[in-house]
Amino acid sequence: MPPKNDVSEERKSQILNAAMETFSELGFHKARMSDIAETSGLSKGSLYWYFDSKDSIILNLLEKFFEPELKDLRALLTDNRSAENRLEIYVDRVSIDMVTMVKWMPLIHDFIALAFRKEQVRKAISRYYQRHLEILLSLIQQGMDAGEFQAENAMEASIAIGSIMEGTVLLWIYDPAQIDIKYHLKTNINLLLQGLRTKPITADQTAD
Repeated sequence: MPPKNDVSEERKSQILNAAMETFSELGFHKARMSDIAETSGLSKGSLYWYFDSKDSIILNLLEKFFEPELKDLRALLTDNRSAENRLEIYVDRVSIDMVTMVKWMPLIHDFIALAFRKEQVRKAISRYYQRHLEILLSLIQQGMDAGEFQAENAMEASIAIGSIMEGTVLLWIYDPAQIDIKYHLKTNINLLLQGLRTKPITADQTAD
């Protein structure tokens, strides 16, 4: 007889937290289900009751990392503030999440490395990326529709913002003494926003 839902979710969370610790210490390749079971304080049999493989745990970890963040960011699409203000809030929230997740950054980049070898992981990361891109695209398109941003290509601007964010994290990994994730994300995105903002019409343009 399956366990009650509340106990089931509690056990899953317990296992995923243990898996994060285990993977961070041993890496995905070396970590075994028995290692995760030992860290979680559960038996190996109990572990297999909730997750049938290490790959299943990895996919659930991806959801644990990214879904709560996406839920909060989607709420910005129906916020009453200007598109530019909401885009700034988006960048602030993502940078705060990144700073909070600094200790898990090696694990996150293990996910990315694993994506080259496992199609399921690649598809999961791709879905996360696409959802982020959809939020950015909608925010920028709303700004264009409202006349806040220049009516050019919302997709290209969204990809540029995504590239800045991913690139800043990589630079931080290479040189954490030089790069401040929150500060440099904000300043770099602000540079891009300067190019997006609708330029005021000058007297010469009016005369034309």
